[in-house]
Amino acid sequence: MQIPIRLTSGELTLVTLHQGPSNADGLSLWTSNSDSHSLTITTSQAGHIVNIDLSAEIDSSSNEVSEAFIQANADQAIQEAAGIEVTAETDEDHPEPFPYDPEFIRVDTKPFNISLVYDMINDGDINLSPDFQRQFVWTDVGARSRLIESMMLRIPLPVFYLAQDDDGRLQVVDGLQRLTVIKQFLDNNLRLKDLEYLKDEEGKVFRHEDPKRCIDQRYRKRLMQTQIMMNIIDPQTPSDVKFDIFKRINQGGRPLNAQEIRNCMSSPKTRKLLHSMAGSPDFLNATCSSVGTVRMQDQELALRFAAFRLANQNYQSSYSGNMERFLDYTIETINRNSDFCHITLSDFERAMRNSAYLFGPFAFRKCSPSDLLPGARRRLMNNSLFTTWSVVLSERDEEEVQLAVEGSFAEIVANELDSDSEYYDSVSFGTNDRRRLQYAFEKARSLCMEHIG
Repeated sequence: MQIPIRLTSGELTLVTLHQGPSNADGLSLWTSNSDSHSLTITTSQAGHIVNIDLSAEIDSSSNEVSEAFIQANADQAIQEAAGIEVTAETDEDHPEPFPYDPEFIRVDTKPFNISLVYDMINDGDINLSPDFQRQFVWTDVGARSRLIESMMLRIPLPVFYLAQDDDGRLQVVDGLQRLTVIKQFLDNNLRLKDLEYLKDEEGKVFRHEDPKRCIDQRYRKRLMQTQIMMNIIDPQTPSDVKFDIFKRINQGGRPLNAQEIRNCMSSPKTRKLLHSMAGSPDFLNATCSSVGTVRMQDQELALRFAAFRLANQNYQSSYSGNMERFLDYTIETINRNSDFCHITLSDFERAMRNSAYLFGPFAFRKCSPSDLLPGARRRLMNNSLFTTWSVVLSERDEEEVQLAVEGSFAEIVANELDSDSEYYDSVSFGTNDRRRLQYAFEKARSLCMEHIG
């Protein structure tokens, strides 16, 4: 597990914590492996933090370390619940922040009235996209009603952020749920409830033939004339800058994960491609339908395949070791060239069929020989094994692959992981490191050459 800490030098760094065995009291020690500073966290059997010991070189407070540890535990639980193995990363996986010229940051602030915004949503100029990020999750009718009440009371709403694409359409960066509530009310799909001040308007909708069942005319006019402020990210802003702006904005509430951010910045064709890949029967068969979908873990796996498949002919210069930047760039590449969509989907489906044939239910799982025995617990999916084997097997014709014995590669790769420590390390530690990933690719290709030809 890794957590961020700040040193007295002012440097922000990631510390890798290793969990030791529990003692007689059921307490576990999590210790760092750094020579320059030390950190020890003691947890109870239930996982609660009992004590934190920081060396003098660490400037972060115990509360900051505690929050980072709790968040890392939560992230790990989400990953494992999604059916994906959590692998240890190293600092090499987190290069220095990507520098860019502040002059390239172009965000225009513009006032829009609700009437115009509503028309733009209905015309498709503002995309609330039903397939967008985490779906609409604001289910509290009272909270939604009080947002409408705020507008009826002329209370200004927080600023909205949108990103404009090359066709002029606007993608919601921050404010999706508020805009969705507004549209629901104007569509007569929300009946006001639990208002704080305008009690006479409770139980009413926006428009109705019976004046007693809709809000007062003065409030209808006031709503449609309400001005909201939109910060619009210009389409000419470089993609790296757009992704960074998005990440900085989405810090409140339940922050989006990296793939949800990419989904927001994707064109409709790109979103459709990743949705088709992740929903493909071949993918579901190869992965035994074990990869989570709620926070788009399945689509990130599909994107990893697309990224390395499209860059495969120039791998050495294409991937620098920063996986997030690499996947962000791939989204922009597919956005600009929709011809990749058909090619990538067909390659992906072939790779999944080949994987299912060669590995059976053990595809993309870091198994030891004993894990293949009947009754053994099934391992979680491994990102590195998925990336490398899916790309390599997309290069192979299905007729060629089926010359091998069905399911034979599960034992072959399990034995390699057991006997080749460098291969095991490459899919277990620092898995996004350029050298380790390259070794895993080379191992997959050499095993194909040896056992398929």
